[in-house]
Amino acid sequence: MSTELLDALARGQSPGEMGFVMPIETDHHRCCWMSWVHDDHPETWGRALPAVQENFAAIAGAIARFEPVRVITDPDAVDHARAMLPDTVDVIALEQDDLWFRDTGPLFVRDAAGRSIGTNLIFNNWGEKFTDYHGDAGVGAALLNHLGLPLFQSPLTGEGGGLHVDGRGTVITTETCFLNSNRNPGMGKADVERELYHAIGARKVIWLPGDEDEWITDGHIDGMLTMTAPGKVIFEHNPDPANPRHKVCRENLKALQGQTDADGRTIEIGLIEEAYMVEPVSDEMALSYVNAYIANGGVVIPAFDTPTDAAARDVFAKAFPDRQVAQVNMLAICPGGGGIHCMTQQQPT
Repeated sequence: MSTELLDALARGQSPGEMGFVMPIETDHHRCCWMSWVHDDHPETWGRALPAVQENFAAIAGAIARFEPVRVITDPDAVDHARAMLPDTVDVIALEQDDLWFRDTGPLFVRDAAGRSIGTNLIFNNWGEKFTDYHGDAGVGAALLNHLGLPLFQSPLTGEGGGLHVDGRGTVITTETCFLNSNRNPGMGKADVERELYHAIGARKVIWLPGDEDEWITDGHIDGMLTMTAPGKVIFEHNPDPANPRHKVCRENLKALQGQTDADGRTIEIGLIEEAYMVEPVSDEMALSYVNAYIANGGVVIPAFDTPTDAAARDVFAKAFPDRQVAQVNMLAICPGGGGIHCMTQQQPT
């Protein structure tokens, strides 16, 4: 662990003040971190748990084709996780509760010299919507201690799934998430922007309205778009005017159009249809293709056994011509309200 960085953090300097920034997901990764789903909280997954674990193992295996995958597993579940996960996937014993590591894990920031710091946001279980999340609240700090990386603890409450970055100081987020009174009561946009500068080096924050009807995450940005390069995004829309998501997508797209990034570029927007033909089996069902993982040399995207799967694959293949596209079935996990991006966190080289 860098004594110089520890001393700077101890003096009250933030990663942003020291020139650290969160890299774009297309940058090269040291590895992908995930968090095993187990039965300590049977009320979460119930009878679906075995199928959820099978989906999880398939996603971890798909990502492991492109880069190392390391799965954090509660100590009591290590043996079961090791038996179910592919041999290409590492298992690390740390206390945790569920699989949404994008939201519970740390955010890795890097400076021009290649040094890394782990930034922790406060995780309060998406606005105290669920109880008993001690493991998930502490897993970010536990992982950074395991890695020997300096920790910056932000006073901001929120989740990694609520942020997309371009690696050059641009952050895209939503009002319904970070400005929600269940996370940061009394904070306005300027307050959140200041803390995102300190935490991940944000120079400009683009605010989209979000989705006030999306109950669990309060409208995470990673269910709306993904960044393919600085100044370029794939934005998800719903073409069915009778679907409630149609209006939500339209309003967020309207807010994004014409926006410029931290370097003054107008954001270039490519469109993709969400899996709107799938009949939801829960109120939280996530049918987003952009909720995907961009790996070293590959992109792992969801499949929902629906006609839009092939079209989504084509969109990603055109956006990432130098990467292989792998599509993995998500039908067991998506009723829980998240996707592949929600389950993963990249650690940059």
